[in-house]
Amino acid sequence: MNTQFLFHLAVALSRVWFVDAAQPQQPLPRAAAQDHAVVEVPQFKETRRIAVAAEHGAILGFVPDGTGGLVVLSGQNLRYGSYRGQQAGGPPPDRLVWMNATGTEQRAVVLPENPRGLNCADDGTVYVVGNATVAWYDATGKLLGQREAPHFSLPEEEHEAFTEEAVDRRDLSVTHQEKSLKSLEETLEAIESKPEEDRTPVEKARLNSLQQQVKYQREALERRRSMTPQQLFDEAVSNAKQLYRVAVSKQHVFLVGRETFGYGYAVWRCDRECQQPEKIISGLSGCCGQMDVQVISNQLAVAENSRHRVILMNFDGEKTSTFGQRDRSGTAAGFSGCCNPMNTCQTSDGGLLTSESNGCVKKFAVDGTFQEVVGNADVRQGCKNSSVGMSADGSRIYYLDISKGQIIVLEKQPAAPVQEDEP
Repeated sequence: MNTQFLFHLAVALSRVWFVDAAQPQQPLPRAAAQDHAVVEVPQFKETRRIAVAAEHGAILGFVPDGTGGLVVLSGQNLRYGSYRGQQAGGPPPDRLVWMNATGTEQRAVVLPENPRGLNCADDGTVYVVGNATVAWYDATGKLLGQREAPHFSLPEEEHEAFTEEAVDRRDLSVTHQEKSLKSLEETLEAIESKPEEDRTPVEKARLNSLQQQVKYQREALERRRSMTPQQLFDEAVSNAKQLYRVAVSKQHVFLVGRETFGYGYAVWRCDRECQQPEKIISGLSGCCGQMDVQVISNQLAVAENSRHRVILMNFDGEKTSTFGQRDRSGTAAGFSGCCNPMNTCQTSDGGLLTSESNGCVKKFAVDGTFQEVVGNADVRQGCKNSSVGMSADGSRIYYLDISKGQIIVLEKQPAAPVQEDEP
């Protein structure tokens, strides 16, 4: 059994198991004036929000289309305790939606797969990944192509090792589930052992919820224990085929998925038809299913959130530079919280924006030099998709509020007039 693999897996499982316990984060950073030229009042302020009609659920993701509008994913959002669209006729269908600059829907197509991410090429082609599928559409909404898990391959001679790892993964997850269940059972027993009249209002309110949680976790634990090696193999194959993010250059498509063996994320480079996959980046560390990769000019920008940094690489996966570090003091050039930055995007002047899960948006030069805090979106804290984008003219920043299923629009404010000293 691979000890290093089990250590990394234990870390990953602890993050996933306690995902609802949002990590505290620092407020909008203010660095010392002699260290960084931080703007005391951010340039961009929230002016409005963009949402889809109630019958279409929530906004799940977006990307600026390069011409002033947005391309949006919409549907039922069930992640991280976020908005849940309840419809009498069932959940709303997942859609790919083109909007103008004001957020008015222009056209839409229904998607066959549960979408996780999207990106837009310079020619207007939109690539969408969901479950194990990547599909691409032209600017009119016409489906141009679709492929299932082009990045995944598992030779027959590796099946035995893959199954053994799946069994080890299950055994470790069972150990974590048993500890969590024991803690819940002890809490429930402490409340149930009290006479009803002695229970506090909080205990009375929690009782039914705890009973349901214990029941659910016992059933889930039993199901997990009873899985056969073949069932675990099939589950692991399905997980390894999942696609999380996509980025596009003029000649290539970059797909983000999990490592076939071991822990972490990897990036595969394909051609624009999503063929000829080649793994170019390995061992990326991300929390809660988040690993954002973007094309910035002629480079890849990877928001490696668990390591609190951005990695810049060429299209062969060779590292050119990194910037950022974990910083609990709130220094503007660093990143706070359990895992940040969550996302990046290119600015209209060739720079780079980073977004943190507490709403903070910062601007860096492409060499990693910190420039300023440009805005702060009003969002619920906690590890989550925090997609960010900038309009082609640089007048608007868009930030995804995944909890509410909306896009926050932060608009550039007029520069304050310079006051001249009196003679």
